[in-house]
Amino acid sequence: MRLELSGAPEIAAPRERVWERLLDAEFVGKCAPGVRSVKVVDDTHYKVTAGLGVGAVKLTFVLDVELSDLDPPISAKMAARGRAAGSEVRVESSVALETPAANRTRLSWTVAADVHGTVVSVGARLLKGTAGKLADGFWKKFAKAVGRERR
Repeated sequence: MRLELSGAPEIAAPRERVWERLLDAEFVGKCAPGVRSVKVVDDTHYKVTAGLGVGAVKLTFVLDVELSDLDPPISAKMAARGRAAGSEVRVESSVALETPAANRTRLSWTVAADVHGTVVSVGARLLKGTAGKLADGFWKKFAKAVGRERR
């Protein structure tokens, strides 16, 4: 099953600060729903363990995450591949940062995910709605957390 999502929240923080937080794997992990652990392998590679529940299906995914095409503080891409019992996911995403006003950043994001296995066969009807809620919740939490910080 292919999922495609996008959004463009505005964050009450300067672009450089938003960029810094996007590259902070532990900060991002704290904002992401279901993330249980983040292990930094190097500057652009991470191992992430995350739980996902869709309807009656509850799975724990182990993901290999790679950042690429870094153009500070303007844009970046991320790819993730992961497995859980009987399921697999591949994700590609991108972010682009713009400055619409002083100390404000518009973060345009896109995500394309291919999901296969148990999670699709049991929860296909719910998967798109769940994915949308999780993505929206993540970016709202990220924007609020970055906007609260004072430097």
